[in-house]
Amino acid sequence: MMKQFKAGLAGIALYAASGVADAAIDLHFTPLSQTADAIEIGLSISGLGDAALGTYDFNIQFDPTHLAFAGVAFGDPLLGDELDVFDLGGNSVAADLLAPGMVNLFESSLDNAADLQTLQADSFTLAIIRFNVLIGGSSELDLLINSLADASGDGLSVNTAPFNVNTAAAVPLPGMFWPMVGGFWVVFKRRRVKSM
Repeated sequence: MMKQFKAGLAGIALYAASGVADAAIDLHFTPLSQTADAIEIGLSISGLGDAALGTYDFNIQFDPTHLAFAGVAFGDPLLGDELDVFDLGGNSVAADLLAPGMVNLFESSLDNAADLQTLQADSFTLAIIRFNVLIGGSSELDLLINSLADASGDGLSVNTAPFNVNTAAAVPLPGMFWPMVGGFWVVFKRRRVKSM
């Protein structure tokens, strides 16, 4: 009985240690660019170490009263798509708006495990998500992981955290059209009088 208890404790310790090793992998949002009416957010992974990412399926939740999904670009702006290390363009990818305030991102690599293991970077951007800003203020992005697997198809454990987006809505300019027209008319009238 005591041997089984010790074996059980050893198994729990090994399981916990393996979870600690995987926990070094982080998924995080990074603001890339922002204007008064649009924002681009990078979804990045870091700390892969000896692992290589082979597939992911995420739901991103956002406040649809503040932001509107405008599109996605898969891959890293500098490194390219690290799940397509030879840039052949055959990966299965999808970006679907599932409901107001929820977009699904999916990508599965067609590269073999050895190539991903050898050529994939340790940290890179998975996708750049574009939103239109509807109103200014603070809004939170949450990442829900449906699946995340390495190049061999084994699940990966990662750390995630919600991301707070601070947006400023476009400030409407005062109605300057008619005063400008009036100013041009005065200048034009004066030039015309002088030329006569």
